[in-house]
Amino acid sequence: ILKGTTIMFKRICIVMSVSVALMCGGVPMRTANAVLMTEAEVEALNAKSAEPARASDTDTGKKNENGFVRALKAPFKAIGRLFGFGNKNEKKISRMREKDAKKFESATVTRVIDARMVPPDQTTTRPSADNPSIDAATISDEEAKSIAAREQLEYGRQLLNSGDLNGAIAALSTAVSLNPKLNDAHNLMGVAYEAKGLRNLAFKSFELALRGDNDDPEHVNNLGYLFYKNGEYENALKYLKRAVKRAPENQRYWNNLGLAQAQLRKFDDAYKSFARANGELEGHLNIATKLQRVGREDEAIKHLERARSLQPKSTEILARLVSLYERTGRASEAQEARASITTLRALATTPKD
Repeated sequence: ILKGTTIMFKRICIVMSVSVALMCGGVPMRTANAVLMTEAEVEALNAKSAEPARASDTDTGKKNENGFVRALKAPFKAIGRLFGFGNKNEKKISRMREKDAKKFESATVTRVIDARMVPPDQTTTRPSADNPSIDAATISDEEAKSIAAREQLEYGRQLLNSGDLNGAIAALSTAVSLNPKLNDAHNLMGVAYEAKGLRNLAFKSFELALRGDNDDPEHVNNLGYLFYKNGEYENALKYLKRAVKRAPENQRYWNNLGLAQAQLRKFDDAYKSFARANGELEGHLNIATKLQRVGREDEAIKHLERARSLQPKSTEILARLVSLYERTGRASEAQEARASITTLRALATTPKD
């Protein structure tokens, strides 16, 4: 009986081993990189995937979340931070900070200062957006626009005088958009454009400043001076004559007119303009320089001799005469002028009692 029992036990073990082998061979194995989850866990994972993106994985209400899901999120968050993502406010439009805006400003421009520019004033005051000085109930929309345009004009003037050309152009553009007939704003825009080297825009602005019946001598002078700088001397002459006619006491306008007249070889007229601007002495010296540059040395000598009669102790005038006398073969006159220089220098070094 014992022997039969042993044989039966062996057979049962063999059958069970075969059954286990068959069962294992018939069930497909999951890949090693997968995660074994129950149906309940799968449903939980799907539910978590459908949650709003703004939910945080550290929220205490997620205690039942599958541990594998939490582990899977971490590396993707790290990659997001690496490329600049992952910010909780990433869907919001960020306001550019002032220090960031400076990166996009245009390159600095060398400021051109000439007789048309007023002395720099470093104090700038931005017009108030609310404009509390205006009582909206007592003025019309047109009057409000006019007041705002004037404020932008003054702000643009301050920026221009402080050297902020881009800011000045922006403020002045606002002024003319509010009041296209604001001639002063067009004029200052012309100055700013010319300082930036945008001559075509400068011409357009100066011409707009003079439209209508405007005959402001400063505006006329600016356009005439720009024509002079551009080599259009006849046009310069036309406008600069208008400027001195409107403001005959302004020395700067007379000086600019003399420059244009000299370029047109109208030296007699140029002398009169220079004399009106800076006096007879400077008039003769300026014309002598212009004449010498074009090879008219004999005429230059005449003006220098007149200048010498006005200031006989000037060694500078005598030195210029010595040079021109020698160039024109007037040796005796050159020697006399040189001797005068020696005498003046000796007197200057002689101790006074």
